[in-house]
Amino acid sequence: MWPVASAPKPLPPPAAAGSVEVRFERQRSFPGNVLQVACELLFTSYFFFWPVGTLVWLALSPWALGWCSWAKLWSFSLLYTVQLVAHRPHLGKGWPFHWLLYGPLVDYVLSYHDATVIREGPAPDSKGKYLFAMYPHGVYGVCRAFSGGVGCWRTLFPGIAARWGSFGAAFFLPGIREMSLFCGCIDASKPTLERAVRRGENIILLPGGIDEMNLTDGESKDTQLVMTDRKGFVKLAIESGMDIIPGFCFGEKCGFTTPPALHSEAPSASKDEWHVVQTLLRGRGITLMGFLDPPLGYVWGESIKVTQQKPVDETYLNEVHQEVADAVVGIFKRHKARFGYAEDETLSLVSAADAKKKVIAKKRD
Repeated sequence: MWPVASAPKPLPPPAAAGSVEVRFERQRSFPGNVLQVACELLFTSYFFFWPVGTLVWLALSPWALGWCSWAKLWSFSLLYTVQLVAHRPHLGKGWPFHWLLYGPLVDYVLSYHDATVIREGPAPDSKGKYLFAMYPHGVYGVCRAFSGGVGCWRTLFPGIAARWGSFGAAFFLPGIREMSLFCGCIDASKPTLERAVRRGENIILLPGGIDEMNLTDGESKDTQLVMTDRKGFVKLAIESGMDIIPGFCFGEKCGFTTPPALHSEAPSASKDEWHVVQTLLRGRGITLMGFLDPPLGYVWGESIKVTQQKPVDETYLNEVHQEVADAVVGIFKRHKARFGYAEDETLSLVSAADAKKKVIAKKRD
């Protein structure tokens, strides 16, 4: 039994002709609730597959169940480590991913969050080339759930598939590597993304990155996006002739909390470099599942047409970048009341340098 999207509801004006709203109501039946919780747990916990794998490894050892000898366990670990370093699909074509990313798992995650997704305007041409820019990153990036699913993505963007650009370190972490590849992720470096575009693939990015993640504050009435100096994704789109489709996630900042235990410490160079403090998070109860309130909402804007250039004219780069910024701000203003944001809720665009300064100041406080 898959989550079934409810009938479209009227959108707040001004809704462009062809706009579509899809609702994923929280499952109330016992089997439906079990499925949505299981999918949410999988979706939010894969960063911790490696310690679970270590516990399984120990359980199979002669110290516990004794199902495997030390020789077999260490041989498997050695082979896995070798392929972890030597086999690099994230720099190439990645792995087949449609079966997972565009399957029912993501729809159940959206049902868990009682989510609503909106596409402004008509569906993009399935023969076009697109770069999807998602905001905000959030402390976990739960907005990624709106990039897949049967009732979600296949309904809003029929005939279109897209690869995720992910940070390179993810592909060297056990468990995270496999889940990332199964979800269609490849390395977010420009050469890898350019090869994917030449193969005819579309791209999805979270341009704000870890700097934006560190600015997540569910108690603040101001949502801050690291955007003013993040133009690399726009340049890639112009060089590749890809139209840009921006989107914004409402409720992202409230999905998880960050523990304050280390915030009182003085900032160190290593923490600023690796962002240790800000990547810690807490979810519902003792799990990493997102909180149930508020429900999530996501709005995909209309595609921003791009004229291919190489080399890219700086003036045109700034012009397109401003169009993207204006589109994201416009989405926020048009839909914030629809998704329960108060009238005094604001959206600010900051630079990466400013974001780093704000994080250091927060640590000192």
